[in-house]
Amino acid sequence: MLQDSSRLQARWVKISPHVIDTVLLVSALAYAFQIQQYPFVHGWLTAKVLGLAAYIVLGTIALKRGKTKAVRAIAWIGALFTFGYIVWVARTHEPFPFIS
Repeated sequence: MLQDSSRLQARWVKISPHVIDTVLLVSALAYAFQIQQYPFVHGWLTAKVLGLAAYIVLGTIALKRGKTKAVRAIAWIGALFTFGYIVWVARTHEPFPFIS
């Protein structure tokens, strides 16, 4: 990502992020239906799903779509913070856990 490694051109490296993102989204929606709480009805679950979408977008920018190393590094740090936010929301069930 930031070191321009030749390993980034491997086929499995290009495919695995898509598989992981798909599994994350499907499992999030399956869990929501399993516990009978739905995004856009319950605030904390909406925050998690939107956070997951932001995580995927930032990860895509960090791994592939970022034009410069600085943009990729900022997106990577943003993805890490977004992941932390998702975990925090999951533990507290509050969409804005840092306020309460």
